[in-house]
Amino acid sequence: MQDKGLYYAYWVALLTVTLVGMGAILVRFTEGLAVTNLSNFVPWGLWVAFYIYFIGLSAGSFLLSTLIYVFGVKRFEAVGRLAVFTALISLVAGLAFVWVDIGHMERFYTVFYNINATSVLEWEIFLYNFYVVILLAELWLLLRRDFIRAGEGEGLAAQICRLLALGSNDVSPDSVKRDMGLVRILGAVGIPVAIGVHGGTGAIFAVVAARPYWHSGLFPIVFLVSALASGGALLAFLAAFFTKEGRRDRALVPTLGKLVGGLLALDLLLLASEFLVGLYGNIPEDMAAYNAITQGPYWWVFWAVQLGLGAALPLLIIFNGRTNVSPTWVGSACLLVVAGVLGVRWNIVNPGFSGQQIEGLGSAVLPTPRAFPITRLPSQLPEPTQWFFILGTLVFIGAVSVIFFHLLRQLREQRAGVLARSGAALGLLALILGSLWFIANNIPMSTAAAIGPSLTAILPIPKEYAATRFSSAYTPSLIEWLASAGIIGLAVTLFTLGIRLLPMEGEPVKEGAWHVRP
Repeated sequence: MQDKGLYYAYWVALLTVTLVGMGAILVRFTEGLAVTNLSNFVPWGLWVAFYIYFIGLSAGSFLLSTLIYVFGVKRFEAVGRLAVFTALISLVAGLAFVWVDIGHMERFYTVFYNINATSVLEWEIFLYNFYVVILLAELWLLLRRDFIRAGEGEGLAAQICRLLALGSNDVSPDSVKRDMGLVRILGAVGIPVAIGVHGGTGAIFAVVAARPYWHSGLFPIVFLVSALASGGALLAFLAAFFTKEGRRDRALVPTLGKLVGGLLALDLLLLASEFLVGLYGNIPEDMAAYNAITQGPYWWVFWAVQLGLGAALPLLIIFNGRTNVSPTWVGSACLLVVAGVLGVRWNIVNPGFSGQQIEGLGSAVLPTPRAFPITRLPSQLPEPTQWFFILGTLVFIGAVSVIFFHLLRQLREQRAGVLARSGAALGLLALILGSLWFIANNIPMSTAAAIGPSLTAILPIPKEYAATRFSSAYTPSLIEWLASAGIIGLAVTLFTLGIRLLPMEGEPVKEGAWHVRP
């Protein structure tokens, strides 16, 4: 009964967040970019940060899958299918963020015939299409035999399996051998494509000569290394908590964790190189970006999220002899890495717009009036939107709570120590307090009073950072946050259905067993 309650709570929370987010995307579609806080000074914001984040997860997951299917590293075979499926879902999420970010969402198809061969972004578009084909073909080849076996039964699930099998009915050892040979070829072809997909994403930033913070030959390499770290970390987390193979093969997750730790250390080395060279050069445009990262309104993203929770703490867990042999500890550390890389992506996009290309430009040109101003939502915001916002945020808290409670239960089942359980509980508490602080500081005070007192006074956020000193400061609007939650919710929904319905763990599918398991 407890399992069913957790199962239904998870789906109610997830679908609520997704539906609220879809409503926000509809508002974005009908009202245009006026509902965002983007401007001529800051044309890229939250959605671009999420775009490069999910593209990185996709490329990293796929490149790690090639260790199994191209280079024959059988140790990681338990997460091979999961890696390819994760790459596909992450790519879909990343492209969805690009879609909501373009000016006219309904004109997305024009990129296929308005071609500019000198544009890095144009080349990226064609790489994305090629990459999608590779992922779909490779995943189908990996699952083909299981689709055929599951399709031998009766009922709707069997009909779906027969449809996904695409008319194939050969399950002989020779056919499986042929499938794996094709998978190896696709994986080998996919390696340069995946490198081009995410290295090219870094090149989109690196070729912008007007932004010295981005204009570096090291930028595409930084993108690739952090992609491998985040992709490997996501797979290690999923293997530790959500796959049977990950729990049976106790050596898999710690080994993945050590790989992630090495990639994370390399990522920190590249970060230090960028910072030290930039600070020594003392170029005003570079200094503006570094000041925005370390001292600006989002200083906490760099110090607390990127370096603290996303790097220092995971490395301490992964390379500590007492914790690096536990799948639970290593999986939790890798979850922190996945969250920390999101801070990395934010600190790539937002600080790049710090400073001014022309002195005084920020004060000479009036900003475009916005439906949702940068610093605070208007007190006369329509009531339905207010309550949409409150509902979405509170349901997000509920969804996070469900995940953490699941983690706590796993820790208890594995007889983890008091410190591990306390850490998970404190993480849950921190996320709840952070979400409440976000509500209290971003909705009208009249509505804030209705749901509880502001937590600003008890949270350690220096007041001087509330009013930014940076002319190009950007804070995502309500619609940007809700639309992002909707896309992420949809991706999580597809991913959950995939790992529940599809044989991701490489086990033969038994007749009648192809269903959603609570």
